[in-house]
Amino acid sequence: MKRKLSTFTLLIIFLFLESCSILGIHFSVHNPKHEGKTPKFTNERILLGELTSYRTCFDVNYYDLSININPEEKSLNGIVQIHAKALEEFDTIQIDLHENFEITQLVEMKSNLPLNYERRERAIFIQLSKRKNENFKLKISYNGKPIIAKKPPWKGGFVWKKDKEGNHWDGVACESIGASIWWPLKDHTSDEPDSMRLHYTVPKGLIAVGNGQFEGKTDLQEKATFNWFISYPINTYNVSLYVGKFKKIDDKYVGINGKSLSISHYVLDKNYEKAKLHFKQLHSQLALFEKRFGEYPWYNDGFKLVESPYAGMEHQTAIAYGNGYKNDADSVTDYIILHETAHEWWGNSVTAKDLAHVWLQEGFATYSEALFFEEKDGFKAYKKQLYFYRLFIKNKYPIVVEEGRRWFHFKQNGDVYAKGAWILHSLRVQINNDLVFFDIIKTFANRNKHKIVESKDFIEIVNEKTKSDYNWFFNHYLYNNESPSLSYTVSIDGVLFYKWSNTNSEFTKLKLKLKSGNKAIIITPTSEIQTLSLPKTKYGGWNYLFLEDVLFALEKDKSLITQYNKLKKN
Repeated sequence: MKRKLSTFTLLIIFLFLESCSILGIHFSVHNPKHEGKTPKFTNERILLGELTSYRTCFDVNYYDLSININPEEKSLNGIVQIHAKALEEFDTIQIDLHENFEITQLVEMKSNLPLNYERRERAIFIQLSKRKNENFKLKISYNGKPIIAKKPPWKGGFVWKKDKEGNHWDGVACESIGASIWWPLKDHTSDEPDSMRLHYTVPKGLIAVGNGQFEGKTDLQEKATFNWFISYPINTYNVSLYVGKFKKIDDKYVGINGKSLSISHYVLDKNYEKAKLHFKQLHSQLALFEKRFGEYPWYNDGFKLVESPYAGMEHQTAIAYGNGYKNDADSVTDYIILHETAHEWWGNSVTAKDLAHVWLQEGFATYSEALFFEEKDGFKAYKKQLYFYRLFIKNKYPIVVEEGRRWFHFKQNGDVYAKGAWILHSLRVQINNDLVFFDIIKTFANRNKHKIVESKDFIEIVNEKTKSDYNWFFNHYLYNNESPSLSYTVSIDGVLFYKWSNTNSEFTKLKLKLKSGNKAIIITPTSEIQTLSLPKTKYGGWNYLFLEDVLFALEKDKSLITQYNKLKKN
């Protein structure tokens, strides 16, 4: 999911950054006076977010989802089969479904007998006894009206819309709110099914697009069912649905290992010719991401962009595209295509166990954009992209927030995008060896392909590849809301006084660059005041410039001189 700015706003910012880069001006990160307040979580959010024994006791390996979509009534009725295995002995499990939906049948498929259950908010506590390692199947029939998205994809739900010709054009986005707003499942990112089938029934004349491989259409009297098969594990909020009068664009991409990737875009009829040309940029993006992160993760299931009635979303192998065919990242790059395609690696293949660690998805995808511009236009373009991101860093919340609350709000903890990208850039600068840095990134992608991860999994690879302990680095950047803050001042005789003002005693290895005269000087601040004599400029001032190549805040503090003199005297 990508943060959205208007094309005009983007243009103004990039022109501004271009002029600033010519002048050598950058913008320091600032820490807020007060950190952000953790929201008060509802019972529904707690039940949805927590990994209790009612959820950890079983693993889902397959869903078969059949839904009849009624666009005129804005309603759904469906059946889901859930195939699972008991990981522990249990007598109760939790499945999730929004209370807007009525459950008309809930049975164990082996016996076809109804099961007793209790509904609490979205949680459905089903009375079912199984021994460890026992397989079981549930069948749930349901109907109702899904909640309507207030601001998709950021405030999720169903989108019921019509195109300009009056045809139904519908979709769904549910990353933060959860897939249980439209179908029954174990709604937690820690459990992905190994595969899945989708059967979407819509009024005749419309097409229903899902994730994965198209397995054909079944014509009924007034309707048609479109069948899709997902042959890989899938993050359940990525399971998606698009309904519209679409026209298909066929394309092919040959990957780094000589594999052929089938591409099938679905666009509104009127945009067919425009989309054929516009979507060609995808090839160079896939090529760069394969180079940096390894092979595209879903060759068997193909790739498609589907024109959607909202901005965009990284639905696995069926990316929502609603950016109006604008190259708004630069004159030839559509940033929705770029960002959401990066998510095929970061978020879809490598998936955060809990949205508390969503920087592993959004921060990595945002950083991927900068890497694309570095490949295309050089290192200056990469840095300009990074300075653009830095304008949006607020430092209100830690990057990793409270687990078990499905807490991901693009305004509250939006730093997972820009600050997440800057953490990766800062790590690259600290390692100071691109062979090692890119080996870390590719290893993380390939070792965790189609897997669930946490922040510690990335940190372990960093430590392994660098043969160093980088816990000090991540402990501050991930779990402290503030960027490291450097207090400094310059005395009248040209001595620079500096120290970290908000880091712990472990944070003594971060290297900063200082340009003084014609020399670049590396300084390693600590929580103790250090000094450095500066040369004069030809205009009579003191020659120094902090090069903000890593993420830190600058804070002028004249009292450092007095503090230093007192300490020296004592």
